[in-house]
Amino acid sequence: MAEAKPTLKPVIHKPPGYRDPEAPPPTVPKAPPRRRPLPPSFRQPGKPLPRRHRSRRSCCCRLCCWASVVVLALAALIAVAAGLAYLWFQPRLPSFRLESLNATRLRVSSRPDGTFLDVSTSVGILVSNPNGKIVLEYGDWEARVRVADDDGDVDVGAAEIAGFEQGRRNRTVVRFKTAAKAMAVDEVAGGRIQAGFRRKEMKLGVNLRTRVGLRVGGSSTGKLPIRVACSPVSLRQGVSHGTLPLCRLYLFRWINLQKKGS
Repeated sequence: MAEAKPTLKPVIHKPPGYRDPEAPPPTVPKAPPRRRPLPPSFRQPGKPLPRRHRSRRSCCCRLCCWASVVVLALAALIAVAAGLAYLWFQPRLPSFRLESLNATRLRVSSRPDGTFLDVSTSVGILVSNPNGKIVLEYGDWEARVRVADDDGDVDVGAAEIAGFEQGRRNRTVVRFKTAAKAMAVDEVAGGRIQAGFRRKEMKLGVNLRTRVGLRVGGSSTGKLPIRVACSPVSLRQGVSHGTLPLCRLYLFRWINLQKKGS
């Protein structure tokens, strides 16, 4: 009789990621224990202890905190010192006023090539220092005189004035003269200026530029640029020996420090 051949079972392949539910869970290897530094008695001679490295971020934070504290402390000290100095010296702004203003000569000539103006002026500016503990130091001055006209101001001369030192509670009159020759003007404007000169109604304005500093005792500060603008006044007012209006004071030539007064 022929022997029966054993029947082979088909092999079933397990899908990827298959896990036998009866298999024991896999063991996770534990991290090795951290070695503690040996006491000094067990250390080898000459071998230093391991150092702990601090993060750079913490060091930068501490540095910024200390720098902020130092800056705030310095700002507080400066504010206190400035307040005490202000209370002690009580600084006040200088004032400028027109003392006298006159056109000593004016001629308008008409030529084939246009109308020309010759003008000579004489100006006096009263400079007052109201401070009782501060001396003012002025640099060289640049003065310009203009004629006010409906069609625009006409520049009629400039002058250079030497700098000077003004003492405490002092009043000084700065005088200068200007002259302009053959200034080209419009024919109609030239006629108005000449008529105003004859009637003493022509108006002249003055602009001055200089630098001013402070001196207290033997210490001086740096000089800051200022501009003084005097509004136009008529010749009748300028020679009347009356009280003329205050001029406006500008710091850095554009910050108005002193409003126009009467």
